[in-house]
Amino acid sequence: MAEVSAPRACVYTCLIGGYEALNEQPMAAASGLDFLCFTDDPTLTSASWKLVPHSPAFPLDPVRSQRMVKLSPHDVLPGYDVSLYIDNSVILTVPPEEVIARYLPPGTPAAMPGHSFRASVRDEFMEVLRMGLDDGGRVLEQLNHYVMSDPAALDPAPFWSAIMLRRHHEPDVIAAMRLWLAQVLRYSRRDQLSGTYALRCTDLEMRRIEVDNLESWFHRWPVTEARDRGAFPFSPILSQVPAALLAEDWRRDRAALEARIEVLEQALAAAETGVIRLEASKAARPDSATSAESEPDCTPAPPISIPNGTRTSPTSGPVSWLARLAGRLSGRRNS
Repeated sequence: MAEVSAPRACVYTCLIGGYEALNEQPMAAASGLDFLCFTDDPTLTSASWKLVPHSPAFPLDPVRSQRMVKLSPHDVLPGYDVSLYIDNSVILTVPPEEVIARYLPPGTPAAMPGHSFRASVRDEFMEVLRMGLDDGGRVLEQLNHYVMSDPAALDPAPFWSAIMLRRHHEPDVIAAMRLWLAQVLRYSRRDQLSGTYALRCTDLEMRRIEVDNLESWFHRWPVTEARDRGAFPFSPILSQVPAALLAEDWRRDRAALEARIEVLEQALAAAETGVIRLEASKAARPDSATSAESEPDCTPAPPISIPNGTRTSPTSGPVSWLARLAGRLSGRRNS
């Protein structure tokens, strides 16, 4: 009788678009499993992850490109039977073998933690709308779809999809993941809004792991570094603006900031020259009062004329460093 080999397992994550630093996983050294990170950054390095080059399906939509990897282990992991997916912001605190053995025993097709902070999927919809985490029109369209087609899908507490365990080649798992991904591509990219609906439609028995999302016996979250979700193309608003318009917008911002920096630098140089002359004059005439004519000119520079009206300095994006430099120069000149 042929010997049946044990299922081959791995841990994987996906980092597309470079909007945050890759977290190392100390438990990789204590594990016999492969730790795989799918990424579009050829310069990325890691001591714990094996980096897998990946071309995003949507170069200007890294969020949905990441979701395609997250919800398609049956396609991206053909050499493995079992996978433990974790968001980059999740750090494992025990070897992954222990997590798989506890929550994905033989006969269990998939498992995910429940959401610690939402009483229902409906609450998750309202939070996404309240926080502006995605395009409101698309979110409301999705909510209306579920209300009309399967209102009971809005009642349970949602799953928390930052951690997912799957026997990802089983037909029921594949069917559920494909429908879930279709929902993300059609509606909101916030996948927790569509997970319960997809699971109900495909009858996949997803085991609910009852742990606190922030910290448990096997993980801690969130661990983020250098994350900028508000920058294009991660912003739900900016991601819908044509790239050509954004590029022209940034060019005008950059030109205005460079002009402002030049004015401030000239004013600062003039002020420093005036101070030097004043100090020299005081040294030559220590007992005489300084006349008003000897004071440096500290008159504020006139505002820069910018096409299309007043513009606000961006807080992130290609010209943010220019805005910060202009701010520093203004502070030095006014001090």
